[in-house]
Amino acid sequence: MRASIRRSVFVPRRCCLRAILFLSLAFVGSGACRRSHSDGDVVLGIFGEVGLVPGSFTVPRGIAVEQALHGSPSVFVVDKSGRVQRFSADGAFEVGWSMPKFEFGKPVGMAVHPDGRLFVADTHYHRVLIFDRDGHPLGSFGSEGSGDGEFQLPTDVAFDADGFIYVGEYNLNDRITKWSADLQFVQAIGSEPIEGLRLSRPSGLVMDEEQTLWVADSCNHRLVRFARDGSVLTTFGAFGRAPGEMRFPYDLTLTPEGTLVVCEYEGARLQWFSKDGRSLRTWGRHGRGPAELFAPWGVSSGPNGRLYVVDSLNNRVQIVPS
Repeated sequence: MRASIRRSVFVPRRCCLRAILFLSLAFVGSGACRRSHSDGDVVLGIFGEVGLVPGSFTVPRGIAVEQALHGSPSVFVVDKSGRVQRFSADGAFEVGWSMPKFEFGKPVGMAVHPDGRLFVADTHYHRVLIFDRDGHPLGSFGSEGSGDGEFQLPTDVAFDADGFIYVGEYNLNDRITKWSADLQFVQAIGSEPIEGLRLSRPSGLVMDEEQTLWVADSCNHRLVRFARDGSVLTTFGAFGRAPGEMRFPYDLTLTPEGTLVVCEYEGARLQWFSKDGRSLRTWGRHGRGPAELFAPWGVSSGPNGRLYVVDSLNNRVQIVPS
């Protein structure tokens, strides 16, 4: 599939009342690097502010960091105006483009393939779009439905070492689908109840070095670990604010050491876990200042031990140590 691209100034075709409410609550960020007033709540940098010009955001939600195929890695962010923007590792705007369609809704997740292609979960159009790093469309897969090769509101994408592609879905499906490198459907994963609960909005996916798939089962407030054949290996987590508990984990990533980092949308924090489910520490709290978060939606690991956190209703990205 080929799609047209619009560049430079991005203006959404319409705004819903919910988006207007989001903007009324939004914080105007700063590009300056800073440190918070609380010991241990270190912030290495902040970029973005509310707006529609390049380098600004209208409720950012999805984030992905590429590997160092082109010198210094870049950071991709998608927001509720239907824009994908690419930034340097330090937050300088590089290029941006609009999704080909966005009247029905905007993407919520994406991932960079090891070969440099950007896979965007085009959530409300029930498909995954593929771009090069400059925004040129390379193809797509999936269509609306509940059968093999179909999606209901795809949320995120992950890849394994053999080239298989994994896509999370919610709404009627609430499952993970597995695809071959040539974009053919392979199998559905997680469709049956797991410890008495079906997946409920699996919104973040990451593949670890052992080639097992971790899923943020957000509305069940837990993480689920799958083998690549779809069998369940472990689960942990429960609803709450105590260490080891979560409040709507919307995304997760892995540090270079293999530690899981979970982004809690309602919990307004990051939480580090060992793979056996032990809570190691947390970062962040609700608020508008540095080291404070307002409805954080995504997190991605970057170079030099950095984490990039999508601070959605503050319209910014915060960079913190992993």
